[in-house]
Amino acid sequence: MVKFKDFNDLPEAIKGGKTKLHQALSNLFNAYSKSINKRYSRSGSLFQEHLKRNIITDSQYLINLILYVNTNSSHHKISNFENYQYASYQTLISKNDTFLSRKKVIDLFATKDNFIYAHQQKNFKIEILNNIELE
Repeated sequence: MVKFKDFNDLPEAIKGGKTKLHQALSNLFNAYSKSINKRYSRSGSLFQEHLKRNIITDSQYLINLILYVNTNSSHHKISNFENYQYASYQTLISKNDTFLSRKKVIDLFATKDNFIYAHQQKNFKIEILNNIELE
């Protein structure tokens, strides 16, 4: 998930439509792929699908995305979301210094306890779905 500056803070080329905002991300991922391919003497795409872009239009959608991203490791049975080092969950509930906008994220859930509870509830639903056997 990437958050961009306020529209007024964006460069004129982007505001004026001369440069597509997604092009910068495309260039970043392309450069990353080339670097990995060169380093490991490989070729081809690193990513399975094209980059998807959705505009976050309301706070409920943002809350759902935060829950999805932070509990995704549990959904895919990689690791318990509470211990997964590549999600922001632990950073957001800790008191350690961070570049994340911790207060803004927690405020979406009203309190830190609600933030934790919402993640636990989302994970509970994931566990139920993972334990259902299809006949």
